[in-house]
Amino acid sequence: MAPMRLLSGLLVLSAAGPALANSVLVVAENDLAREAAAELVEPFGKSKVKTKFAGPQSPASQCLMRGPGERPRCLAQAGETAFVEAVLLVSAAASKGRTTVSFLLLSLDEGRVLKRETATGPSDNLGPALAPVAQRLARLIKPGAASERSAPQAKAEPSPRLEPAPKVEPTAKPKPETETTPKPPVEALAVRPLDERRADAPKATSLEPRETLPPASVVAPTTTAGDGLRAAAWTTTGLAGAAAVVAGTCGALGLSARDTLEQSEGRFSPLSRSQANALASQANTNFSVALGAGIGAAVLGAVSAVLWSKVP
Repeated sequence: MAPMRLLSGLLVLSAAGPALANSVLVVAENDLAREAAAELVEPFGKSKVKTKFAGPQSPASQCLMRGPGERPRCLAQAGETAFVEAVLLVSAAASKGRTTVSFLLLSLDEGRVLKRETATGPSDNLGPALAPVAQRLARLIKPGAASERSAPQAKAEPSPRLEPAPKVEPTAKPKPETETTPKPPVEALAVRPLDERRADAPKATSLEPRETLPPASVVAPTTTAGDGLRAAAWTTTGLAGAAAVVAGTCGALGLSARDTLEQSEGRFSPLSRSQANALASQANTNFSVALGAGIGAAVLGAVSAVLWSKVP
């Protein structure tokens, strides 16, 4: 029934044509509300209001996922994008064969609430109960920002401004000279002796700044990358040697302790059980230290080899 009513409402809207000056964006919260919203097409069409429905994936439907504080403003922005005058949020719930539909009419001015309405009717014939509500809501939908956005205004071109003609000032004619000014007499240049001209002649001076070097005690010694690599190579080599010495010493101590344990095995052992356990623990500790030091020596040896290969 709902698709047939929606189709009949769309036919009414197409027959009305350009007489529909107002428009509203209907946003349904669930499928039941979407079926109830289809009943609004015909009464809105009779009131000269065009109905636009927001799809499930439209920006207006995505606003339903926001909180109550942000939802009205988001719906108002979606209404501006859809070029409508208002947004109608519809929610519905059914119980015992009757459906209760709630309407929230929002303006495009920051989502301000224009009207709240509630209608209840039989679920199989909900149209008669919603028609009076639709008529009351249609009276509040007035043409506004949508009609202004859809019809761009022609900018009035400024009329050309007449500028006054520039004034032509008469040029003053030069007065004829009646008296000639006397020219100063040309004085003879005094010829100086050659020796005096050489003494008074300007000397050429160099204006380029001279580079002054600081004393040797102030200049810091420069270090190159090769010096740093060489120092690192010597350091890693020394550490590798030290680790190898530790590994050899601990390994020798562990072997000595193991030999002592092997010699004391038998029925008559010179060592007590506690001494044997202590000697075995000492041998294990020496072997562990020798193994760790040996691994460290190998790693440091490899690092030092790489560093020595990069030293220039």
